[in-house]
Amino acid sequence: MPTDRTPWPLIAALYVTGLLAGAQFSKVSLTLEGLAQVYPGWPVAFAVSGVAVIGILFGVMAGGVTASIGPRRAILWALAISGLAGGLGALLPPFPVLMAMRVFEGVGHLILVVAVPTLMAGLSADRDRALVMGLWATFFGVGFALTALLIGESGVNHVYAGHAALVLAMLALLAWMLPKGVVSVRRAMPRLSDHLLIYTTPRLFAPGLGHGIYAGLFLALITFLPDALGAPWLGPVLPLAGIVGSFAAGIFARWIAPDTLVWSMFAAMAVMFAATMMSGPAAPYVLIAAMAVSGVVAGAGFAAVPWLNEANDDRALANGALAQLGNIGTFSGTPIFAALAVGAYFPVAIAVCIVAAFVTGLAYRAARS
Repeated sequence: MPTDRTPWPLIAALYVTGLLAGAQFSKVSLTLEGLAQVYPGWPVAFAVSGVAVIGILFGVMAGGVTASIGPRRAILWALAISGLAGGLGALLPPFPVLMAMRVFEGVGHLILVVAVPTLMAGLSADRDRALVMGLWATFFGVGFALTALLIGESGVNHVYAGHAALVLAMLALLAWMLPKGVVSVRRAMPRLSDHLLIYTTPRLFAPGLGHGIYAGLFLALITFLPDALGAPWLGPVLPLAGIVGSFAAGIFARWIAPDTLVWSMFAAMAVMFAATMMSGPAAPYVLIAAMAVSGVVAGAGFAAVPWLNEANDDRALANGALAQLGNIGTFSGTPIFAALAVGAYFPVAIAVCIVAAFVTGLAYRAARS
């Protein structure tokens, strides 16, 4: 749906939907202690990672579903699934049933993180699209921070029930606000062959490649570096720095091509991590700047999806790959760094960034040609 004006109220509503999607992770990770008291002896941490596994297995399929039924219908169905599954989870049923509800909620989450940015890009005016995608790139971090701010001392069931109620309220609002006919051409329902199509088409997989590397590195570093530097106060600061960088990417992408931002910011991160190692007492502050730069990588990756792909169905497939590779990154990065000695954190991060700059540069070059 080409447009000369960006419908900012609708963009804001879709962004709030993204915050609720981010809270599908944070509401559990921030209440794990209370969940462990409800289910003593059960591996409650799997209630968080179960959603990531859905993204790993079915990220591309979610892109295909969105391209097939259209982002409007996909978003409404995903909100309905998420709200109902989250509401049943708020009843705190037996743990196997709770895990089943988390899987269903994970399906809704996955479709949301594919369909919402696809629709936001389709609704945005050309001059605003990079800014809108930079805003979208902050959804997870902002959603996590708001969840931490709002839940306070609330009980597990109240947190889950409140989230489900907000999701269903957003379903009602978007059913009224979302325009029909956002896409004029739709693909057939997804097939396993979509994986081959995507991962042999650089313009479809290049944004996800950079995002997957970023996601694994970012989550691992904000987990381990505060203690490694003897600065636990960095724990809440580093994600905020990443949020600032992600939003700034939308502004930078108005003048600098998103692909250039991705590979050059990976290179800059390698330099800044090396500087952190040599900064002595100033190391935490250099690291904050480095993590802000990493946020630019995330925002530029989201901006690259509509920049490389004109058609909404292609954007949906690219967002599916981005979701799949991002979940692979978040699932694998932290365990890998947990196996490293503390002194290896920065050297490994530097090596990863150098490799990332090289491979994303090649992928984007192929995508542009």
